[in-house]
Amino acid sequence: MSAAGDGRQAAATPAAAVPARQRAQGGRDDWRQAFVEELGLLSLDTAPPRAVVRVLGWMVVCEPPVQSAAQIRAALKLSAGTVSAATRTLAGLGFLERVAYPGDRRIYYRVRSAGWDLALAARLRTLAQLRAVADRALAAAGGGDHQRLQDMRDVYVWFEDQVAELLAKRGTGLVGGPG
Repeated sequence: MSAAGDGRQAAATPAAAVPARQRAQGGRDDWRQAFVEELGLLSLDTAPPRAVVRVLGWMVVCEPPVQSAAQIRAALKLSAGTVSAATRTLAGLGFLERVAYPGDRRIYYRVRSAGWDLALAARLRTLAQLRAVADRALAAAGGGDHQRLQDMRDVYVWFEDQVAELLAKRGTGLVGGPG
């Protein structure tokens, strides 16, 4: 009987659906749980909210090229909080820089001259972090056939190498990324 007592039989739970912690025997699978938790700490959802992309798009084409938050809000019909969050995010990623003028209390924003390169360098750091998580899991696994994990690691190594090479060719000096 199901938990609801309606007479239906509960479906058998596949072994893969049982959390690794429950399957572990004597800590044998602890490295799997550590891998999942560490990977979960990295933000794999790299698509920013639509408003952030809209603000970036506006800042690429706006005139004048330096805009206050109020100007961005008016142009894009966004709330003050949304513009604040978007500009903070974009400045943190290196796309925008803050500009202040003497005697004016407002903060203005403009596209940073190396913003695109800084964003690519940030992606390179993310690829390196993902590869490092896979490296640690492979080391903790202590050998054995972990082809899917090895494939993940190999893909990130390849992308890391390719992006680093492209940034070096571009001559930005940002191969390893800022800071």
